[in-house]
Amino acid sequence: MSAFDVYSIYLAVKAHFTSKKYDYFRYGGRTKTSEDKFNKRNDRYFFEKLSKRFTKEEIEQYFVSNFLVNSNFYIKEMEDKNFIDWKKRTQSISYLFIQDLENILMLSSDLNEAFKCRKGQHSTILKMYLGGIIMIETMVLLNRVTGFINRYDELMSDDVVWEQASSRLKKYDPFVKIEQSKVKELIKQKL
Repeated sequence: MSAFDVYSIYLAVKAHFTSKKYDYFRYGGRTKTSEDKFNKRNDRYFFEKLSKRFTKEEIEQYFVSNFLVNSNFYIKEMEDKNFIDWKKRTQSISYLFIQDLENILMLSSDLNEAFKCRKGQHSTILKMYLGGIIMIETMVLLNRVTGFINRYDELMSDDVVWEQASSRLKKYDPFVKIEQSKVKELIKQKL
């Protein structure tokens, strides 16, 4: 893989997480760029370095893991730590999902209660996510089963915090690799 290929993936993943219209999967990771533009950049070295370290799939994951932490990252600010932490989470996703469900059930009588929004306030599950108590993958997986994001979009249409969280969850969803049937099975185990 060339440094230009890495640069193209970087632009596509960045556009996916920062643009409302661009979808990495719909456009196959393609963007309008050229090698001439790339060759004029002062940071070509960073893309070259990454091209020697990672495969195409790992490059995508590297950028996704960093853009999840901060969607305004510049290539020089990206950290291996974000990628390592992301890999640990995704490799242990079933175990961590069950732990998150247990944490949710400690604060709510049941899952339905955790999803309820009262009088314009955030639900327990949203507060836990925003507070870093449960991981983003848990929110994505629960949405696949319950579809709560669309309901919250209607209920909290004027909530800036939810608007950002909703966009992030929707953009991240296609990168989370686990079957819906497995998620349902894990939820049944805990309930």
